Amino acid sequence: MSRHSEGGFTLIETVVSMLLLAVMSVLSYQAVDAVLATNERSRQGLAEEASLQRAWQIIGRDIMHLRARPFVDGLGMREPAYVTDRSEFGVRFSRGGGPMVKSNPSGLRRVEYSINREQQLQRQSWAITQSPRQSEGSILILMDNVDEVVFEHLTKDFFYSPDWPPINETHSLSSLPKMIRVTITVDGLGESSRLFPGLVAQ
Repeated sequence: MSRHSEGGFTLIETVVSMLLLAVMSVLSYQAVDAVLATNERSRQGLAEEASLQRAWQIIGRDIMHLRARPFVDGLGMREPAYVTDRSEFGVRFSRGGGPMVKSNPSGLRRVEYSINREQQLQRQSWAITQSPRQSEGSILILMDNVDEVVFEHLTKDFFYSPDWPPINETHSLSSLPKMIRVTITVDGLGESSRLFPGLVAQ
């Protein structure tokens, strides 16, 4: 018995031990991988949430600085102070409060929100003296993975319309919405809405 005990492990015992070690290694790897994946999803979620809050801040500032200033680009194009694109999402308006520099002494800018081909919420802006037909302006990407953005506007009959000027209503070129409701739907975050006071429609 003593000689048998000093002989060490048998082949079967060694194989079983290696199998147990392999199983434990796989289980440990799966546990670590699950923790890392959870951390990555949490990190991405926090980054997307931060991007959403940043987008709301920029949109809010733009709406707060709306100006009843129709847009004339010097090339024959004339647009209302605030207008939406009825064929797809897009909203353009005149914004004040910008830096008053030599090339744009009024500080007024023309701002457009749209969703580009990469499903990103995009903000473009031009000095009020520039033409969008000659320059892409200043482009800022606010968010990725955007499913839908809706700007809705309070009409004279007190309902919200995605169109401005609303269909079947008469407005001047300097007309602005009284209230603007914005809804952003982001893949993975869902739907988020804000209500912003505009200016009295003329």
